[in-house]
Amino acid sequence: MITIRDDGGAPEVVCRLPPSDRAQRTADFRALFAGAIVERERVPAGVRWTLTAGATTEAESRRLADLETRCCDGVRFAVNRHGDRVVWEITGPPAAAALLDAFYELPRLVRTDDGARELWDALDGAACGSPAATSCSPAR
Repeated sequence: MITIRDDGGAPEVVCRLPPSDRAQRTADFRALFAGAIVERERVPAGVRWTLTAGATTEAESRRLADLETRCCDGVRFAVNRHGDRVVWEITGPPAAAALLDAFYELPRLVRTDDGARELWDALDGAACGSPAATSCSPAR
């Protein structure tokens, strides 16, 4: 299990997506990024993804950002439309550095099943958010 904690005793900031939801989340991000990812870059305290704004890119980005917010208290997901681009800003405290590194790699890794396994293996067993949170899945 990866547990991320800064030296100042800040709360844990880790990923808590249940293993049963990983295949669907991988498929969702794979579909979002297919032909749409323009750029990924590191920004102060986080990561920025820039995507071409297709017919559903903004709505799907907002849906996925909402799901990720449920898993990752302390990590902020902002999705904004700028003309023909949809821009994600993913930021967090120093205690989230390893998780933010995973988000930086996400567009590359979800392209293949092997890459997705590498991503989930790196985050395996980690929990993101408050101990009271029990799921990162949408309400059914």
